[in-house]
Amino acid sequence: MAVHGTLYDTASLPALVTTAGPDVVGVLTYTLEGRDLEIVSCDADPPGQGVGRALVEATIDLARGQCCQRVWCTTTNDNLAALGFWRALDFVLVELRPRAVETARRLKPSIPLHGYRGLPIRDEIDLEHTIQPHETRRLS
Repeated sequence: MAVHGTLYDTASLPALVTTAGPDVVGVLTYTLEGRDLEIVSCDADPPGQGVGRALVEATIDLARGQCCQRVWCTTTNDNLAALGFWRALDFVLVELRPRAVETARRLKPSIPLHGYRGLPIRDEIDLEHTIQPHETRRLS
């Protein structure tokens, strides 16, 4: 995955995994840097069954346990489903990077030019969930 000028190998990142019997139905990968937890990827199959929501809620709990101040993620301008998903989980839009996907394509040329309904994929959008100081606690 290429995002905000960084190329990630999601297979090497820490992850939360959800299974249904022997099948993996959800995977969320993340990085921890300082007091920030970045969600790099969140995938559920099938979508719309609450698996992604459960993974994100578990990740926010993990971030609280690590005394993080925020959980954040990045999506692209064409990914309207992701924008709706993150907003429904009370993530707030905090940054727009116009034409940032041009940089990402230099790192990962396979990123398509067009996405959902033919929308050009060109901008990155950051969203965050701020963990309030009274919510921060260290789990033992």
